Amino acid sequence: MPEITDFKPIGVFPALPTPLNSDGSINYTAMENFIEYLEDGGVHGIVPAGCTGHAASLGDRGGTEEHVRFVKKVSEMTDLPVIAGDGINTTEQTIDLAAKVEEEADIDAHLMISPYQNCPPQDMIVEHYKEISKHVEKPIVAYNVPGRTGRNIEAETTLRLAEEVPGVVGIKEASGSHSQIRKISRGLDSKGIDDFFLGSGTDAINDYIFEQGGTFAITVSGNVHPEKVVKVWEEAYENGNMQRAYEINQELMPLHEAMFQSGEKNPMSVQYALNLLGFDFGTPRAPLNRKPLKENREELKSVLKSYDLL
Repeated sequence: MPEITDFKPIGVFPALPTPLNSDGSINYTAMENFIEYLEDGGVHGIVPAGCTGHAASLGDRGGTEEHVRFVKKVSEMTDLPVIAGDGINTTEQTIDLAAKVEEEADIDAHLMISPYQNCPPQDMIVEHYKEISKHVEKPIVAYNVPGRTGRNIEAETTLRLAEEVPGVVGIKEASGSHSQIRKISRGLDSKGIDDFFLGSGTDAINDYIFEQGGTFAITVSGNVHPEKVVKVWEEAYENGNMQRAYEINQELMPLHEAMFQSGEKNPMSVQYALNLLGFDFGTPRAPLNRKPLKENREELKSVLKSYDLL
């Protein structure tokens, strides 16, 4: 079994959309310019090829070469920590992709979604991550997003991952459940586990997760307004000022909501917002290959203007 390298997910990590040219190829120039914008905004790392990067569409006729090449090129554009999205819906495929990413790209950790479509029961979710951890050298951040996978990683399962799978160093919690997040936080405390990190995958409750002992956020809104999203983390994590963190996150609520508009699917809205900011991100690949609806485009413009981003 490979020795897992040390990495602690602490801070704000934007989940990068994937910029595309009109012919569907990846626009690496746009990505390089965009990463400079995020660095200037004070983010602590980046996450390429996750759900916001429309990772399901990153592939050469079903292969993984484009996915690996994309992560490799992005990792060469920055000195920031890189958490690579490379979870697939079977254990064997995930191991294969993660091994290729580690071989080719300079990454710090993996972000691995629980197996979508297969929707394994809770005990087999644990076995899935156990098996993967036997074959990778970089630490794993598990990703719970039942809205995409069809299966919640329950709090008790997360605590099993923390206790039983040394290669899993944290979880991106996107269930949106306050009670589940609280159970994880209290469970980690009661078991004396201090080397497993709770993170937010839902911008609207970033402040709540930090209040519950969370250390990081993998964020969509942070792509658009990195400085202000980082400020929420700073007030909560560095300053311990939970009230101020809450207030800033409330100020960000129109942006959080605009990233997930009715009638759209992430990353449609965030890519359009980045186009408005002057980054050439195009539209996602089919079947998400259109601009947001007219009323949603107008909402995005209005929201960006309200933060003086336009």
